[in-house]
Amino acid sequence: MNTNHEFFLMQLADSFFPSGMFGLSNGLESLVKHDRIKNEQDVLNFIEQQIEFQLVPCDCIVFLIAMDAARNENIEELVEADNRFYSMRLIREVRNTSVRSGSQILNCVIQMTSDKKESKIAKDFQKKIKSNETVGTYPVCLGIIANLLGIPTESGIRMMLYSFSQSVIAAAIRLGILEHISGQKILTILSDKINNISTNIKKESLNNLWQLTPLTDIFQMIHEHNNSKMFIT
Repeated sequence: MNTNHEFFLMQLADSFFPSGMFGLSNGLESLVKHDRIKNEQDVLNFIEQQIEFQLVPCDCIVFLIAMDAARNENIEELVEADNRFYSMRLIREVRNTSVRSGSQILNCVIQMTSDKKESKIAKDFQKKIKSNETVGTYPVCLGIIANLLGIPTESGIRMMLYSFSQSVIAAAIRLGILEHISGQKILTILSDKINNISTNIKKESLNNLWQLTPLTDIFQMIHEHNNSKMFIT
């Protein structure tokens, strides 16, 4: 089995990688501020609900579509998926953050792999962003990058869900409602769910995308109007 992708998998999932994920709480900060999330169990429930009703039916499917389109060098499908995902991000702050993170990781990996012939589709997509034909959302750019670095789809989904979970837990620790050991315990509890999803998830049509996180959306709207905040979202 070829394991050359594992180094890149660790590199992308590392908080040291300049994706901007460290500055996100994904709505947690506002929920904590309004006493909706108070402890370890609340954080675990929040992550599981976001995975089930946001990431799996929307973000992960867009990631799979982007990986497949990049593999086939289908720039039109990449642009369509990117614009569709952007239109589904209802909160301005969340839309902007997805674009900043996506463009950042795309630019970083293009510079890391500029000598690879496989980077052509990534460069072509970046040109579409610069010409304002598309925006460069996080799951689409991550799908392009995963294809470029030879990361299998299953590993890519696992990385995506882990990175989200880790960013929420890191935010909870900085907000003072979790200790580091409790954070690691949550990740361990989530491991079976994440592994099961990454093994069984299938690519769907863009027309089948959906999301249902109204409470988180409301508190993210409140968050973007706060004058004092620790996190971007």
